[in-house]
Amino acid sequence: MKMNPWTLSVLLLLAGPLGADPDWHVEYPDSFCVVEGSTATIPCSFTHPTVHKRTGAVVERVERVVWCPDHPICHLTTPNVYDSSTVRANSRFLYLGDLVRNCTLKIIKTEKQDAATYRFRFETNGGGFAGKKGVRVNVTNGEDVKVRSSVTDHVVKEGGQVTLTCTSACSFHQLDVHWYRNGHALSEKGHALHLSSLTNNNTGDYTCSLDSSGLKTSAPWSLVVGEDEGRYARRVAVPVVSVVLAVFFLLLAGLVFAKRRHAQKKASEVIQKQEVDCKQEAVGASEEVSYSTVHFKRNSSRSAPGPEHEIVYSEVVH
Repeated sequence: MKMNPWTLSVLLLLAGPLGADPDWHVEYPDSFCVVEGSTATIPCSFTHPTVHKRTGAVVERVERVVWCPDHPICHLTTPNVYDSSTVRANSRFLYLGDLVRNCTLKIIKTEKQDAATYRFRFETNGGGFAGKKGVRVNVTNGEDVKVRSSVTDHVVKEGGQVTLTCTSACSFHQLDVHWYRNGHALSEKGHALHLSSLTNNNTGDYTCSLDSSGLKTSAPWSLVVGEDEGRYARRVAVPVVSVVLAVFFLLLAGLVFAKRRHAQKKASEVIQKQEVDCKQEAVGASEEVSYSTVHFKRNSSRSAPGPEHEIVYSEVVH
């Protein structure tokens, strides 16, 4: 039975060098879920031998890599989303790999029509090979995006930790996930957000989105960081003790001041009493001196006229 040359070439390409040498290989997941509007990364790796066993040619380098949708071999003019031999401007399909081992593909802002089975093909100076298994990319609307927490209670003690995970019908392992707190974008990326050494600054409503525009945003998950009771007690005790000590020292200072005032007042009263006593003693002494003087004068005045009266009297009698 004769076979069409084109059909034969297709079969040979499908079989590829893999039929002769298992070192020709492309590895990627069987299927991949992408949320519409999000950016996803499809992991991929490839290997090839250094010598082509069937032809004996030395495989020195990879000369071309191609990603194509819904085609078994990505050969020749097959429509593709990436071709290293063609310059593609403003493409949503970005090749993150190289010409050595990595064949990772990134899909930016996925659309519904991007759902397909994608295959990778690489061509060397010794032959070409396509990973015929391919990876099925499914595109969903992402309406069921949710935030799940590693703790059941929304209140976490200060200094504790919590992990928030963005979940949906798709696996988020390779999706670009953006996180927000109270509507403000956080620097952290990825499907899981790890928060440790929590403080009151971590309190807020957390949401996740599958694109930077925030169109596919989850419902908020509220986190409240409660202050540690021991730390709160210590924080309260310090000012209380300070106030008690301040009041004690004020009372002590007031008591010392009052005693000093009392001692000064008492000393002043003693001095005043001494001054009064001294004045009274001085007045008493002055009165005694005056009295004796007057008495002395009275005695002299009475004795002076005595002889005169006697003389007169004697004259009359005679």
